Amino acid sequence: QGALEAAVKAICGEDVRVHGAGRTDAGVHARGQVAHCDIAKHFPPGRFRDGLNAHLRPNPIGVLAADIVPDDFEARFSAIKRHYLYRITNTRANLALDIGRVWRVPRALDAEAMHAAAQRLL
Repeated sequence: QGALEAAVKAICGEDVRVHGAGRTDAGVHARGQVAHCDIAKHFPPGRFRDGLNAHLRPNPIGVLAADIVPDDFEARFSAIKRHYLYRITNTRANLALDIGRVWRVPRALDAEAMHAAAQRLL
């Protein structure tokens, strides 16, 4: 949030509050997060997105789209659904590319017990 607010200030000269559709816990990554902020400056299509991305480097944040929305749009309350993905890798080898994104379990997993437990969540 702070990085986005700093990027908006860098390209608009405005102190703004960025409102996200939700928050993640420390160490949790969000994909497709929706956020909004109110700015006075007008940008040609794609320019605001590109400016944000330029000012977000080297943060691991990428703005995929930036659109003008109706005045009553609010990222948090306009969200209609959320999806969560939990990844477990069952390997004795240390993680390389997925480090910090996957839970590594080096011992054998009991798939039947995991399935039974998952049914309770449904």
